[in-house]
Amino acid sequence: MSQVIDSAKNIEDTMPNNRKRLIPVIAIVLVVIIGYGVYSFYQSYWANSEQIVTGTMEAKEVHLGMVTGGIVEEMLVEEGDAVHVDQLLAVVDSVSGGSGDRLRSPIDGVVLLRAAEPGEITVAGGSLLVIANLDEMTLTMYVPEDQYGKIYLGQEYPITVDSFPDRVFMGKVTRIADQAEFTPQNIRTVEGRKSTVYAIRMTIPNPNHDLKPGMPADVTLNLQ
Repeated sequence: MSQVIDSAKNIEDTMPNNRKRLIPVIAIVLVVIIGYGVYSFYQSYWANSEQIVTGTMEAKEVHLGMVTGGIVEEMLVEEGDAVHVDQLLAVVDSVSGGSGDRLRSPIDGVVLLRAAEPGEITVAGGSLLVIANLDEMTLTMYVPEDQYGKIYLGQEYPITVDSFPDRVFMGKVTRIADQAEFTPQNIRTVEGRKSTVYAIRMTIPNPNHDLKPGMPADVTLNLQ
């Protein structure tokens, strides 16, 4: 009988120790649960605040031609050539019989298009060359009205293009339209098209001329 009583006492003595061991375990479990909840909340928050908008790369282009028509005597540059300000690009003999008119570049840039060859006739105002400054690209994206107020001048957003999937280019917002317009047919957001949108223009530094006019691009907007 005394042995039974002693065993019962030993069980009672060990119960407080077991409870003490359980307290840290319970605390750890609670911390893990709370931490996971906070993590899930912020993951969902950031995911919902990000949106991908598409646009097309553009460059400052200059279309060059002659004031009067004539016969192209010389074309001194090829497509892809780099040109500088005041460089002689072409010579055209005027239809009036005067001396050859000279066409010079008004900007530093790259020849995108050569639209005439020596011996061809050019009309007054016709385009002979297209030159673009590729040092800085522009991109126009369209955002719906409910996101218009979350975008500000000077904000920077990451941009990706299919030609360089592993690279990220940074663009800065330089113009925000004051008037809404209907969604262009060739512009769509990942979440779906809206009836009216605002045009947002961005500039993208392009020192190595990797980005080209006409490239489609994706802009990741963080609109938290």
